[in-house]
Amino acid sequence: MYIKSETYQNEMEILYSDANLATFSGTVLASNVDEGDEHGKKYVVAGSLIDKDGKIVTQTGASGSETLTTIPVGIVYRTVDVTNGDQPCSLIVEGYLRADRVLDGFADKAIAAIKTALPNITFR
Repeated sequence: MYIKSETYQNEMEILYSDANLATFSGTVLASNVDEGDEHGKKYVVAGSLIDKDGKIVTQTGASGSETLTTIPVGIVYRTVDVTNGDQPCSLIVEGYLRADRVLDGFADKAIAAIKTALPNITFR
């Protein structure tokens, strides 16, 4: 008998509520994703900040002087596989999102910049 074990990872729910949810289509750039998983797959996970060019927005700078790499225009709604190149995605531009999942790891200054750049998104 042959038994194969697979480990699956569920997508994290980033919505606080689907009320007033507004999404637009966008493109996520594969060149901005550094490393793949153990199977060589590259993913842009739900909740990632994306700029107008399709690049992932990250935090840079030393403690106390944190900034964002670029200005975000939306947040990825569902995880996107970019293993084979740039892919279309759904970007959240308005709605209620979970702050503990989307803003986790960002410093206070970076969070303030995110909230300013995305005024129609309410974090709870």
